[in-house]
Amino acid sequence: MTEPEFLKLLSRYKNGRLSPREEAEFAEAAASGQFDELVQHDVLRALSRPPASRNGIVRMLGAWRYKAAAVAVLIGGISTFFAMKLLKSEGAGRPSATTVAEVLPGTNKAMLTLADGSVIELDSTGAVTIPRQGSASISAAGGQLSYDANSIKAAPAFNTLRTPRGGQFKVILSDGTKVWMNAESSLTYPTTFSDDFREVELTGEAFFEVEKDAMRPFRVKASEAMVDVLGTSFNVMAYPEEKSVDATLVQGAVIVKGNGGAKRLLPGEQAVVAGGATPEVSEVDVEEVLAWKNGLFIFQDADLKSVMRQLARWYDVEIEYQGRPSDMKLNGAVYRNYSLSQVLTVLKATGLQFKIEARKLIIIT
Repeated sequence: MTEPEFLKLLSRYKNGRLSPREEAEFAEAAASGQFDELVQHDVLRALSRPPASRNGIVRMLGAWRYKAAAVAVLIGGISTFFAMKLLKSEGAGRPSATTVAEVLPGTNKAMLTLADGSVIELDSTGAVTIPRQGSASISAAGGQLSYDANSIKAAPAFNTLRTPRGGQFKVILSDGTKVWMNAESSLTYPTTFSDDFREVELTGEAFFEVEKDAMRPFRVKASEAMVDVLGTSFNVMAYPEEKSVDATLVQGAVIVKGNGGAKRLLPGEQAVVAGGATPEVSEVDVEEVLAWKNGLFIFQDADLKSVMRQLARWYDVEIEYQGRPSDMKLNGAVYRNYSLSQVLTVLKATGLQFKIEARKLIIIT
C-alpha cells in the first residue's frame, strides 16, 4: 500500500466511512508499522492547533478539544490493531514475556468512615445499607451517596468519604449541596449542619454546587486555605503533593482566604494559595479546570510532572523517571475512560517514551 492510499484510508477511518473491505486493509496496514510516522505526524498536527480565542472571561476549547479527543480514538484504535497482531504472532494462549496487562481507568468507588469509626466500601454496582448517622438517613447507589436529615435534633456526627487512587464519587450533603470528588481525595463533613454555619474539610480535589442559604454560609477548609460561599459552584484542588491550593469559581461569588489575607473571586477566576500566603487571583480556562469532572484530561501547556501526577491518581500507578524529567509542555485532550496505554499513545506523539511494568509507569527522558 502506498502512502497516499494509506492517508486516504486514514481520513475515511476518522470519518467512520470505511467499508468492511477497507477496514480490513487499513487494519493490516496500520499493524504493519510501515506508516507509524504518518500517524504520528497526523496526531501532532491535530494537537498543535491552538484553542479558540477567549470568549468573555472564559477561554473555550470548543472544536479543538473534540478533535484532539477524536485523534485519541483514532490512535487508540490503531494501538488495538498492534496488540491484535502481537498476540497473533506470539500464538494464542502462550503468554509473552513482553505482554503487559492493560491498566484500566478509574471507576466509581470510595470508602465511607462513619462516626463510630466503622468503614463501608462503596461502588457503582448496587445499593448499600448504611446505618442512620445522628438525625440523617443515608442511601448509596450508582456511584452516589445521599444524606437526608429530618427535623429531629441529635448530637453532631461526622463522616469522612475517601476516594482511592483510581476512584471517584459523588455525595449529596444533608443541605442539598452536591460534591463531586476526584481520585485520591477526602471530604469530612457533619451528617447534619448546625443552624449557624456549614463547614466541610477537603484534601484532594472536588467540585461543589452549594445549596444557597443566606442564613448559613458554607465553608470549605483545604490545607491552609478557606473558601467561604453562600450559594455557588466552584472547584477546589488541594492535593498535598501539589505546590498550592487552587480555588476556581464557575458561578456566584466566593471569598478565598489564606493566612496573609483574602480575595473575592468572579466567575472564571482562580485563586492560588501557596504556603498560606495571600491568594493570587487570575483568569483561567474553567473548562480545563473542570475537565476531570466532565470525563476528560485536558492539557494546555501543562508540565510533564503535573500530567504524570494526574495519571498516577486516576490509573493508580507509580511514576518513575529514567533520566532527568523533561521541562517540556504538553497539549492535548483525552477521555478519562481510555485505558492508560491509549492515553500514552497520544502523549508519545510529543516524543516521549514510556514503559509499563505491572502498575509502574516509567517515563524515559
